Amino acid sequence: MDRLLNSLLVMVVGMLVVFFGLIVLIGLIKLITILTTEKKKAKVAEAPAPVAVAPVTAAPAAAKDDDALIAVITAAVSCMMEEGTAFTVRHVRRISNAPAWQKAGREEQIYSRF
Repeated sequence: MDRLLNSLLVMVVGMLVVFFGLIVLIGLIKLITILTTEKKKAKVAEAPAPVAVAPVTAAPAAAKDDDALIAVITAAVSCMMEEGTAFTVRHVRRISNAPAWQKAGREEQIYSRF
């Protein structure tokens, strides 16, 4: 009988530790979410007004002009970055056989509103 009570006590203490840990993790995640959304809201409020950009027309698929492709990608990235940051696109590599999870992650990043 004594072994049974000790076993039950160990089980109850273990479950309490696990649930306490889960509650702490939930609290930390909520705190981090609140802190990051406030920073994003502040960043959006400080962002300058959008600049009008000329429409970009799609080039035919047969054209293999990498310099034009690099120029278009550089222009698109520079429009999305903050003012005053300097960068150069030196090489563009096409990814054709990406797994489904990678495509889904890429689409999520492209279409997410930060």
